[in-house]
Amino acid sequence: MRSSLIALALVLIGVAAGAGVSRGASAAGPTLVSVPLAVGATVVGQRLTALRGTWSGSGTIAYHYQWYRCDPGAAHCSSIRGATAPSYKLAKADAARTVGLTVTATDSSGKASAYASVVGLVAPATATFVSTVQPAVTGTVQQGRTLQVDNGAWSGSPSSFSYSWSRCNANGRICIAIAGATTATYVVTAQDAGHALVVLVTASSGGATAAALSTTATGVRAGTGTTTTTTTSTSGPRNTVAPIVTGSAVQGSQLSAAAGTWTGSGTVSYTYQWYRCDATGAHCSSIHGATVASYKLVAQDVSHTMGLTVTATDSAGKRSAYASLIGPVVASGSSLIATAQPTIAGTGATGKPITVSTGTWSPAATAYSYAWQRCNANGRICASISGATLATYTVVTADSGHRLLAVVQATSGSNSAKTFSKSLLAP
Repeated sequence: MRSSLIALALVLIGVAAGAGVSRGASAAGPTLVSVPLAVGATVVGQRLTALRGTWSGSGTIAYHYQWYRCDPGAAHCSSIRGATAPSYKLAKADAARTVGLTVTATDSSGKASAYASVVGLVAPATATFVSTVQPAVTGTVQQGRTLQVDNGAWSGSPSSFSYSWSRCNANGRICIAIAGATTATYVVTAQDAGHALVVLVTASSGGATAAALSTTATGVRAGTGTTTTTTTSTSGPRNTVAPIVTGSAVQGSQLSAAAGTWTGSGTVSYTYQWYRCDATGAHCSSIHGATVASYKLVAQDVSHTMGLTVTATDSAGKRSAYASLIGPVVASGSSLIATAQPTIAGTGATGKPITVSTGTWSPAATAYSYAWQRCNANGRICASISGATLATYTVVTADSGHRLLAVVQATSGSNSAKTFSKSLLAP
């Protein structure tokens, strides 16, 4: 089994966190600011959610999604008919395969596409271990610097992990295993310049194994060749991509956390703390014992919003970052449920527009309304912005240093429900 998994890494696609932007010759269309992600437990019957990334462009930006079913090596991908929504429920046909996602953004000047990291291998519904949060590569992607892969998060409590690093082309494709690179850390070499790096993480216990592809580390830069020492921070790791929470805000559902992306000195470790907040994201109280990368919503969470703090620690110290609030949580059996959190497109720069999506709802909603909120820098303690009731909002000077989000209200027939969007920091 181990040899076959290593062989898999020779041809896998770690479709890039940031590598894959496709444009026509005219270079028209929106500009990708932060990359798409496909998140969720990679097991048959569970739902993957697309985080479309952040884009800037001319006027309103529209988004199109396409999910792909790929072979176990992710070398041959076929579009899944009808899978064009921001979420996708893994089917039996996906078992032992990988799944890809393309997000195409269109504005008044044209269109551009970007690609999320491929996820998988998709586990059967009866699997002993299931990858619930994709392993992530952190560190400065430069010759002489050390990269670190975490184990992600798994159900089934594996007892050990093994690793196989691969070197890919600049788009995270056509990967070849790096001889001897079989630990959780890897020092970038001159051979890696211009390539992307990806890791196959294998979980094991009692003879059972399962494997998950990491996110890719892209844009490896050549170093000076004079040192392999990493820069020391005096305040702990630096967060470059905020933590993310995925899952439906409904009683009985499980929320999953991704630590985000961090750079630091040596190995970076992570701790998690979930919070129960009031309906505005204020007055948050830590939930006793909720200190792992997933949390199952209980009756006490109904009508509350949920917060998450991730604390990263390296040899220099520690630092915390905050995921966007999710909720308000609805009771099980509710007539209208948000299954994918709305996202915000735009840079957040003063004078520039940002646009919130509708999210995804079950059953499908027929009408939406919006209320923009200005929060503190951590995305907590939010207050309504007077008159900001459209899907698009133009950032003003007063927003600088604050996080912005929209409360999206969906209507389906006689039923209505509200959900917080992900937040965006206005620089």
